[in-house]
Amino acid sequence: MNNHPTFTPSTPTPLEYSLFSPSKAAEQQRLQEDWTYIHSFLRQIYPPPAKVPKFEENEETLKALLALANANEKADEGWSVFCAVERLGVEELEREEETQTLTKDRNTSILTTLHTSLSNSVSLNLTSHAKTAVILNSTATSPTTLATSILTLSSNISSLQHQLSTLETLTTTLTLQTCFLDSELKTLTSPSFKAEKSLPQKTLETLRQTKLLKAKIGEYDQRLLRNSSSSSIPEALLSSVESARAEVERLQKRVRGVEDGISVYEGVAPEPREVRRQMQELRRELEGWVERRDELFESMVAGRR
Repeated sequence: MNNHPTFTPSTPTPLEYSLFSPSKAAEQQRLQEDWTYIHSFLRQIYPPPAKVPKFEENEETLKALLALANANEKADEGWSVFCAVERLGVEELEREEETQTLTKDRNTSILTTLHTSLSNSVSLNLTSHAKTAVILNSTATSPTTLATSILTLSSNISSLQHQLSTLETLTTTLTLQTCFLDSELKTLTSPSFKAEKSLPQKTLETLRQTKLLKAKIGEYDQRLLRNSSSSSIPEALLSSVESARAEVERLQKRVRGVEDGISVYEGVAPEPREVRRQMQELRRELEGWVERRDELFESMVAGRR
């Protein structure tokens, strides 16, 4: 909406100002050009039949609309550059696709011509050579490289076979050891190897009697030394000493028998559950070696293929 101020006859009009001030005239002309540019810009934003919204035409509105128009113009320029770059990229891709198509057709034609010009034997040899390179997974196709790859593969197969043989031997040994340990476990857990409940008490009693008899032997030895000067030793004393010595020997033999019976359990866990756990660990170790053997065998078979 245009607001045109009214001037009284005593007030100078803008035209009178412009007649007397060239700078004012230039300012008025600049404002007129700016508003003309703004109206043109708004007509582009709101093309017919849309209507331009009404607003107050003042200096602040003019500055805001000029800034908006400049920003829009810069955005249009950026978009134009982007569209131009995109168009150039599409054209470049189209040219590249055409070049690739021509190259592919040319290569296909060359391969077809080469294939038809080869004899059957040469074609068969070339096919075998290519298949060998593919099987060996070799990027190079020279005979020297393929021969080296074949020798390396043969060496690897031989090494794997040796490792497989070693693992089979180890597996057999572990199996035998497991069977032996199973048998030993059954024997050790049988009722005949179970210790009597009263064995600790009997052992303590035997040790106590042994100590007492040793003390008596010492006492008898002292008595013998004291009576060694006499010409005759009482028969009762000799009989008592002899019986005591025999009793000591009998008890010592019994102690050795008890110690031998206890030594059988040396190195064996006191609980059957612990013995079973050790056997399970050995079985798991054996299963691990068997799985390792199977993996090596499968990799060797895959390498032969």
